[in-house]
Amino acid sequence: MSITLLLGATTKSSGSSLVFLVPIVLFGLAYYFFIRPRQKAAQAQRLNKPELAVGDEVITIGGVRGVIVALDDELVTLATGQMPGDELGAGDVTHITFIRKAIGQQVPPPAPPAEDATDVTGEERSSGEAGEDEGDSSTS
Repeated sequence: MSITLLLGATTKSSGSSLVFLVPIVLFGLAYYFFIRPRQKAAQAQRLNKPELAVGDEVITIGGVRGVIVALDDELVTLATGQMPGDELGAGDVTHITFIRKAIGQQVPPPAPPAEDATDVTGEERSSGEAGEDEGDSSTS
């Protein structure tokens, strides 16, 4: 009789320890697959924030495009409306203040204009002089 009581007691204690172990394992799996990747993505996004300066053209996370006119540790003031390169009188300039976290990306400066297609001798080539002779059309 004492043997069956001992076996029954061991079975109950091992079953009750599994009840405590299952939630811990489930939390560990949820952390590994859901919480940890989000933390890593947020950290990578924080590290990739652009360095801002007055005069930079930026786009906010809401899609507002403007030029930075004032900069603070927490706030950024953008001038929107007439953008650099626009014709004068194309629009009214409006100043909007955002928190610094709302700046999504910097607009890269425009690329320099491409050089004209010139020959090695420095003369421009027309589309007809692409290496073909127009008068040399022979028929067989």
